[in-house]
Amino acid sequence: MYSVIRIITIIGLLSISNTLYAQKTNNNSLEVGVLGAGDESLYYGGYSKFIVPLSNKTNYFTISFALTAYFDFKGESESNAYLVDDIDMRLIPTVNFGYSLNFNKVQLNFEVPIGLSYAHTKGTLVNETIGFERDYSNNEVFFNYGFSFSPKYKINNSNSIGLTTFLPFIKDKAQSGYQIGIGWTKTFANNVYKK
Repeated sequence: MYSVIRIITIIGLLSISNTLYAQKTNNNSLEVGVLGAGDESLYYGGYSKFIVPLSNKTNYFTISFALTAYFDFKGESESNAYLVDDIDMRLIPTVNFGYSLNFNKVQLNFEVPIGLSYAHTKGTLVNETIGFERDYSNNEVFFNYGFSFSPKYKINNSNSIGLTTFLPFIKDKAQSGYQIGIGWTKTFANNVYKK
């Protein structure tokens, strides 16, 4: 147990020192945006992401921490029953491992998000065939990972706008599926804009 703690401490210190070294050229940034998601029905939502560069080169590896939430207010239906007044929500926290390519005012980001997908459905279940209504609630958690691509246009030193996409590598029962959105990125920068 002691050796595991020592290894984790050494890795943590190396990561912190590498991140501080990277901050000489590249700075942390915060990205927020809106998105549409899903593959069985359309969901609407938003996301936020805190991005940390891992080197001080023009093109660099990144690690980021993201939270995505989206909702569907359309009633779900089965052959004999359907939901009314329902809320169908997905909450997806991820750690993203990525690489950022930078060309003048264009930045291309490739990431592999790994995390969880929390699905919550609540409403009233109605079956007209046998004539009953009852409250319905369901919560499920799934492992979630995939591929993300985000092209961005740099407006100035510290602001960018761009698209974000996510393609899941696995399908879960809750269909926490494809995502496409538009976002704004604020870089906490005091570095000189690179042309």
